[in-house]
Amino acid sequence: MPISKYMKQLRERVGPALVLVAGAGAVIPDDAGRVLLLRRSDSGLWGLPGGAIDPSEAPAQALVREVREETGLRVRPLRVAGVFGGPRCRYRYPNGDEVETTSILFECAIVDGNLESRDGEALEFAYFAPDALPELAIRLPAELVPSLNGAAEPAFEWNERWLDELE
Repeated sequence: MPISKYMKQLRERVGPALVLVAGAGAVIPDDAGRVLLLRRSDSGLWGLPGGAIDPSEAPAQALVREVREETGLRVRPLRVAGVFGGPRCRYRYPNGDEVETTSILFECAIVDGNLESRDGEALEFAYFAPDALPELAIRLPAELVPSLNGAAEPAFEWNERWLDELE
């Protein structure tokens, strides 16, 4: 799996310890309302195309770069579909490195390209219906992604008790 120069330098300092990472993910629907997933070559689990935002990159810029590297597709971000983080977005790579990603998900349209793994991160690609998602590397339930459930507004996790925890 490719690692950015920035993350490589960070890992040299902190080793496999938990690192909070900013990321961008692509929700790429087909005409039937299914969403494109890729099966990761490191774990065999499925996930949305996307990845870490590098220093000096805007989130949408990182998204376009990551999708191109992973899928061979050029995409245009259309809108923010959701913002997610916390324990459900924690992931341990097979080498032991642990990350917790705060991700901005963008609904995207394909501009052009051929669906192929350009960087070796994907073993295969498939479109899945929102109610038939496979096990995901980052456990993102379909009901939290508005593009998957027909909601028009961006989604984010919220629990009213979080206000009470501030006291």
